[in-house]
Amino acid sequence: QLQEEQQKEEQQKQTRREQRREQLKMLREQREQEELRQFQEEEQERLKQEQEKQQSKEKRKDELRRRREQQEQEELESFQREQEQLQLSTEEKQRRIASRRDELRRKKEQQEQQEQEEYFREQQQLEQERERRRELKRQRLAEIATERARKEE
Repeated sequence: QLQEEQQKEEQQKQTRREQRREQLKMLREQREQEELRQFQEEEQERLKQEQEKQQSKEKRKDELRRRREQQEQEELESFQREQEQLQLSTEEKQRRIASRRDELRRKKEQQEQQEQEEYFREQQQLEQERERRRELKRQRLAEIATERARKEE
């Protein structure tokens, strides 16, 4: 009878150990799932902020372009009024207006070139940041997978 009790007690211990192992395994899996969920939420938030930042840059660029065009139009109108007030000869007016238009066109082209270069640099920086985040995400997922595989061993 003593032997039966010892066997029964040993069997109960074994059952408790197995239950505890299962509990620990479930807790580990839950924790890993939670870490993965949190990581994905953070990644979504970063992407959302990146989009908002890009939209803000686009809006600012459009506003600058609109202001510049308005300023150029005002400058041209002001110049034309000056020319009319001076009552220059037709040829002189045309020459000066054409010269002024050329100057404004060159200025506009130069400004547009600078804006395009700035926009290109910003796009490159954004792409580099996205690539860096993708790499961090790949590394984190690999760490989680490695950790899971190690724990299952």
